[in-house]
Amino acid sequence: MKLSFATLGCPKWTLEQIAANAKAMGYDGVELRGVAGEHIGPEETPAERARIRKLFESHGIEIAAIMGYSSFTMDDPAKLKESIRVAQCFLETARDIGCPTLRLFGGVFSKQLDEKGNMARAAEGVRRVAGHAERTGVNIALETHDDWTSGERLKALITSVGSPRVGACWDVANGYFGEPPERTCAALRDCLVHVHFKDAAMVDGKIKSKLPGTGQLDLKKLLSLITGAGYDRYLSFEWEKKWEPDLEEPEIAFPRYVKLTRGLMGELKKKKARKS
Repeated sequence: MKLSFATLGCPKWTLEQIAANAKAMGYDGVELRGVAGEHIGPEETPAERARIRKLFESHGIEIAAIMGYSSFTMDDPAKLKESIRVAQCFLETARDIGCPTLRLFGGVFSKQLDEKGNMARAAEGVRRVAGHAERTGVNIALETHDDWTSGERLKALITSVGSPRVGACWDVANGYFGEPPERTCAALRDCLVHVHFKDAAMVDGKIKSKLPGTGQLDLKKLLSLITGAGYDRYLSFEWEKKWEPDLEEPEIAFPRYVKLTRGLMGELKKKKARKS
């Protein structure tokens, strides 16, 4: 597996700083926050797309994913249409910069619909984006987020969409406090295309980011589950400094993640070798 960091954790860095620091800190790739005017927008010019691709290639750093924010359960038809349009634009952007994956959300459940209705609305919206994903050759990774933190519920959505380009992004913290990770992994193991691997703690009923190894998540067990599922893509560090500005700076958190995660990977490799 390879390591990346999401640029949610370094909101003040430029693309040049992101590429240079990723290389210096020992990462294989980065996950760019997809918001117009920030690290990458859905409608960058062809020249800017080419520049971004060349920048990261020159540092030997892959663009592992784009963090898109489209969702598919809103009641307003105009907002839903725009969400779909933005996702389609991001798929073209991802293709042009050599990025294999676009992270998206199922969305917060509409209070006007029951679970079956929300499932149908989300599936229809994702299908409208999935066709574009199949044409561009870019994967859609629906995250365990909002009302889709249950592995079984997210898998049902992916199955309903029925596209080979639609899979899951397992954020190991989002569902950890709601269901056993073994259950989440069992549901998603055959459709994982991206993983947010990080530590966190439940504080006053809310999930708060913690430096790797200092939170409540059993990272060693989680990594064992991920490895056992046959997943071999990116473990992306989502350090939510954009939303939690008091968190440690990326210069502290990012190297710590590399050291801890590569150490855990090494332990699991040695354990597997002893058994063989």
